[in-house]
Amino acid sequence: MTIADHEARTSVLSLDGTWGFHPGDTADSLPPPLAGLGAIQVPGLWEAQGHLHLSGVAWYVREFDLDDVEGHWTVAFGAVMDEATVHVNGVQVGAHAGAYTPFTVDATGVLRAGRNVIAVRVLDIPGDAPEHPRGPHGKQGWKNDLFPSPPSLYLTYGGIWQPVTLTRHGAVTLQDAFVNGDPARPEAKVRIRNRGGRIAAVVECTVDGRVTRQEVMVPGHADCEVVLHPRLDGLERWSPQSPALHHARFVVLADGYACDETEVRFGVRTVTVDGDRILLNGAPLRVQAALVQGFRADTLYAEGSRDAIEREVHAAKAIGLTMLRLHIKAFEPRYLDVCDELGMLVHCDLPIAEPIAVDELDDTGPLARACAAAAAEQVLRDRNHPSVVLWSAMNEIGAENTDRDVRASPGYERFTRMLYNLVTDLDGTRPVIENDSVEPGPEHVYRSPILTAHWYGRLSRQYLAALRAKSTAAPVPGKVLLVSEFGDWGLPSLETAATQTPFWWPNHLAEDIAALPWPGTAAAFVEGTQAYQGLADRLQIELFRSTPGIAGWCLTELTDVPHEYNGLWDLERRGKDPAIREVAAACRPTLPIALHDDDAWNGFAGGTVDLSVVVSNDTPATVTGEWSVDGVTGTATLAPHTPTTPHPVTVPLPSRPGPHELTVTWTAPGAAPVEQRYPLTVLARPTAAHSVHLLGSATDERALTAVGARTGDTGCLVVGEGALSAATGPLVDAALREGRNVLVLAQGVDGAAHLPVPATVKDLATEWGSLPNVFTTGEPVLSAVPPGTVVTTELLSVTAHVVYTSLDGRDWPQRPVLGVYKPLPGRLTGVIVAALPVHDGWLWLCQLPLVDAVLRDDPTAVATLADLIGAAS
Repeated sequence: MTIADHEARTSVLSLDGTWGFHPGDTADSLPPPLAGLGAIQVPGLWEAQGHLHLSGVAWYVREFDLDDVEGHWTVAFGAVMDEATVHVNGVQVGAHAGAYTPFTVDATGVLRAGRNVIAVRVLDIPGDAPEHPRGPHGKQGWKNDLFPSPPSLYLTYGGIWQPVTLTRHGAVTLQDAFVNGDPARPEAKVRIRNRGGRIAAVVECTVDGRVTRQEVMVPGHADCEVVLHPRLDGLERWSPQSPALHHARFVVLADGYACDETEVRFGVRTVTVDGDRILLNGAPLRVQAALVQGFRADTLYAEGSRDAIEREVHAAKAIGLTMLRLHIKAFEPRYLDVCDELGMLVHCDLPIAEPIAVDELDDTGPLARACAAAAAEQVLRDRNHPSVVLWSAMNEIGAENTDRDVRASPGYERFTRMLYNLVTDLDGTRPVIENDSVEPGPEHVYRSPILTAHWYGRLSRQYLAALRAKSTAAPVPGKVLLVSEFGDWGLPSLETAATQTPFWWPNHLAEDIAALPWPGTAAAFVEGTQAYQGLADRLQIELFRSTPGIAGWCLTELTDVPHEYNGLWDLERRGKDPAIREVAAACRPTLPIALHDDDAWNGFAGGTVDLSVVVSNDTPATVTGEWSVDGVTGTATLAPHTPTTPHPVTVPLPSRPGPHELTVTWTAPGAAPVEQRYPLTVLARPTAAHSVHLLGSATDERALTAVGARTGDTGCLVVGEGALSAATGPLVDAALREGRNVLVLAQGVDGAAHLPVPATVKDLATEWGSLPNVFTTGEPVLSAVPPGTVVTTELLSVTAHVVYTSLDGRDWPQRPVLGVYKPLPGRLTGVIVAALPVHDGWLWLCQLPLVDAVLRDDPTAVATLADLIGAAS
């Protein structure tokens, strides 16, 4: 072995910058000449550089000069999306499949002194190609049937989107250096790659000035792994509060020469699971996370500048989030570096997700090999980052197959076990989630100590009750349960100073809002949707925090990805302030929570409301203090990292109707009081002292009587809930022809066929995607909701499930009172309460389910039914 063979890396040449670009393949799939090619910047995705509609193959070409080509040379790519074939001076030197992870090719022997040419054939696999579901594609091409891309950002992307370097080095190099950060069981690993003959070597690992050595015999033209045990005792621990970082320097020596050296940064900390809790440095960890998908307005599916990443992580920490879930994408290492430095915990997904070739799930075969390679490359790259505390090996695999349970198949089990074993073998320092699933399904979780749930729904009394029941029933003894996805939608700001908006800009939202019978400005409507989003998110967070056995939650999501508008910030990182305030209020370490016993958040003036008070303590201290709710008080001792048992309380309500704010306060010695506020609709108990003619059931009659109406053969005609049929429809038509008014209470989808005017309806429960916003027009009909309001909690107890999307050939009837707007995907507009002239009378329609709610004396239902009887009489 010569001195040149021993020589450590002596030069690193960046190949970033301007490359020649040829969209499409060449006739022979060989590199095109540089002359005449267009220009493109590396790193960067080609969609972000004007090639939005390019899919398939493109070529990158650039020249560079070398004075001396002695030694060994490696070209390193941070990542190429999706596949790359690399040529140097016309010789193919390597290839790689996998959109998110680094790879190297050996250019030794093909470089020459003077001018050199490197060419990379890049393949962006189209979303409709058969290869797409056979690889780890992340969020590329996701649900393009619902989110056409563009204008959605769920494109398939292409390009050399991370840095490229050319390195000269000796025959012996170090790869995949790792320090486990466990002070009780310290371990360091490094892989030696030997491109020369067999050598006797010494590997040194230096941490904090202390050197650990290991002698090793390295076979020729082979790799070997070396394990050392450096001392980590006495080093400051890494934690979110004190993110101390350390460096380990690895050197391999042979014959007295330093053949290669590398340095890694790590933190001293442990992440373990104890029963139903995750422990960080031995202390219980409450996960308060937001999903991050890694899309930006300028770079699209690539990360922004370091300053932009820092601003994003700082903003998340400022509202009390303790973790970010980096979603089915291996983010650039710069993002993890920032999280390491700022003390932000990270839950890292591997990019294995639907759509996937479910019939090919197994522990062997092309799909298994592709996913295993992506998993190994990501874990080896990122396992030194102390901020990373969780891996998810895959996301929602099987969720898109409604005709069968994919997770029950033997192939799925083998695939799952293979991935789990691979990740834990490479990195045993963090828990691994097998499949981040929609429902916990412990029978299909084979080795992981963590179960997950993705629970989404429209805010209503029924949904909150169902969510509480699931949250109580889902925890399994000895398993951690994370609600790793949930959340609601709020529209982004529509204001822009740009004269030309980008392709993803939501112009359709402004157009849609302008066409609504909304009496306010578009900005007021947007702000109302953000207030709804924040309150919906907060009430769910409070439910999770008050339920024992739930270790934490992850809100979908930190920033919008058009056209999914569930971010706390929009794509341009402009905050949705009403939503941010509510989530921040729910993230405080010690939190007093009021749970409405009926999930209705309403009451009668001068009456009372029944609540339960819970105080959630996410601190390590035992605290005794006092809670109070509008003058009703009690004491509690808070155990560390635990919610209290619910304290029942009856609270008097003000005698004056209108919007009211209920405040629950926690006060403890030496600490500032913590308040949480709840909107409460206080209503007068009405009397609808009108005669009505009922076509309906005895149950309908009891509800009408309960609000003061007198049933008989006179007055307006009331059609009971679900009572519109072939038999009653002609009676409705006849009454309208006689000049009488008709009130039709909530009907199912089939009822529209029996109205006296053409009507179309939509069942909101069948619509996937965005969640509808309900709003009042300028009609002052409903005392429960003022005119010009985007509804938040006012109608929790009487949520409509079927809406009229057209009446008598019009999108909006003459007097719309309560409307609904659902943006893309599955755009929908319609009315829930409205009136229109038919023949010689007025037809009133109400799709709020009132009857059962009236019979349980729900204030909103009682007031609304009385209001409608009065309006129709």
